[in-house]
Parts: sequence; C-alpha cells; structure tokens
Amino acid sequence: MSKIPLPRVVKRPLVRAWNEAHRLGWLARDYASAIASGRHEHCTVCGKTGRMFYRRRVIPPRLVQLWGLTERQAEALARKESCDCANCGAKLRARRMAEVLLDLYPINGRRASDLRTWAGSHEAGRLRIAEINRIDGIHETLHDLAHFHPSDFIPNAHRGGYVHGVRHEDLDGLTYEDDRFDLVLTSETLEHVPDLGRALAEVRRVLVPGGSHVFTAPVAPHVARTFPRARLRRDGSVEELAPPIRHPGGDVGYQVFTDLGMDFPEILRDAGFETEVRFGPVSDDDLAQVYVCRKPTG
Repeated sequence: MSKIPLPRVVKRPLVRAWNEAHRLGWLARDYASAIASGRHEHCTVCGKTGRMFYRRRVIPPRLVQLWGLTERQAEALARKESCDCANCGAKLRARRMAEVLLDLYPINGRRASDLRTWAGSHEAGRLRIAEINRIDGIHETLHDLAHFHPSDFIPNAHRGGYVHGVRHEDLDGLTYEDDRFDLVLTSETLEHVPDLGRALAEVRRVLVPGGSHVFTAPVAPHVARTFPRARLRRDGSVEELAPPIRHPGGDVGYQVFTDLGMDFPEILRDAGFETEVRFGPVSDDDLAQVYVCRKPTG
C-alpha cells in the first residue's frame, strides 16, 4: 500500500509537535536521572543551586570508535560535554572555566561566588575580554560587559566583518591589534584550527603582558604525543594525514586538524606561555581540565 503524502500545512505542525514531545521526553529522563544520582550542585556560572543533567548520548558511538576511546573515557567526555545546569544550561567545562576565572580575578581581594555576580563588579567591567567562539553560559553572562568582544568562526566570511551582527574571527589570523586583551576565552576550539602553532602565537600576540588565555581542549589520555590529523593545502583543500574525525559526531561536524596528546602542556610552554592545568591531570575518568596560559611580563 502506498503512503498518502500529508499536506504541508498539516505536516509542519505535526513535525513540530513530535519534536517538542521528543525534547520533553528527554528532559523528563534527564531530570529523573539527576534526581536518582543526586546531581544537585551550586553552579559557578549563574550562582543557583539545582540539578545537573548528565547525558551520555551527547558522545555518539561513531566518535568513540574513531577516537579509540574506552567506555570510561567516553563517559568522562560525556560529563565534560553535558552535566548542564538546569537553570542556565552551562556545561561542566563552562562551569569549570567560570571557577577558574573567579580564582584569577577576585573582587576587592575576595573570590566571588559565581560568574553572574562577578560580571556585575567594577573589576570585571574594566577587563578587556575576547571570546573566540561562543561558550554557552559564559557568553550570556558576560555579554553586557563594556569591554567584552565575542566572535565566532563563520565560513566564507570576511575576517573582522560581521554576519547578522556576529563578528567573524579565525584563530589562525586574528584581526585584533597587538596587546589588545587582558583575557582570551576559548573552549574546544584549538583542535579545529589548521595550524595550532600559529593559533597559539596569535593568542599570545593579542594578549597584554600578564594577560591570560583560559580555555578547554580535548586532550585524550591514550594519545601520548600531539599529532596532526589533517592539514590545509595552499589551494584551501584539506589533506588527510590520519583517519578523519569531526566533532561532535565523529563523521559529522567540524574537522579536527590536531589530535592533542598528553604532551599538550609542554607545547603550550614552548609557545611562550606560563602554563597551569587546573582540575588535576588528564585521566580516564576526568577529561574536563581547564588550561591557564599567561603571557609573561617583560
């Protein structure tokens, strides 16, 4: 029996209703899981205490397969990429970045309780901050600061130009002048830049002496040495040097140019940064480290 096609005027609301029911179903499961697991924490981004939603499904099997992750590592990566705050939506990696910022930049000599409170301070208002690619939770919290400069990578856009009100910047060639920012924020971005060394040099260039780059990056404990998975040819085409991986789907998403290994802190120091790794070393059970790279003074 052949299927009878539905009129578009009927199909569209049915699809919307189906998608909304699907979303609400997952949300109910997430709430139930958070309650059963006792994931009830203070959020360092919004300052509220509430449920944190762990979602193992955000790391698809194809990515696990291509990256060679164990199940423990896949679960750790899922914690990093979820554990969303029920109030503001900030993932674990964003909440950990917020915690580091609160440590680095106290208010009147005292550590603020959360990033939202911190963003309302005179000290935060004076900082010149560049956010290279949107960091959910942090972006919304810092957006109204006087010297907050957000940008995203927008394919085929003019560097330094705006598309629908969003500035386009590329880490391998930032359009900002030297010594522009006190703080640069990135999250899960460096692995997607074709030339890691050039990206680090660009960040160092735009930081003032004593300024910091605070970021997260996907470092895998089973990768001993950082290596290139792909490189960009002069004609703009991509040459694959290892089996290709894309984030977040494995085969779908943004091309991974560099696989970051356990030698990553050494690479950061060789790039001219004073480097600190927060939240312990990378391990099979914790992949949500935050890196603090300070441009030396003098």
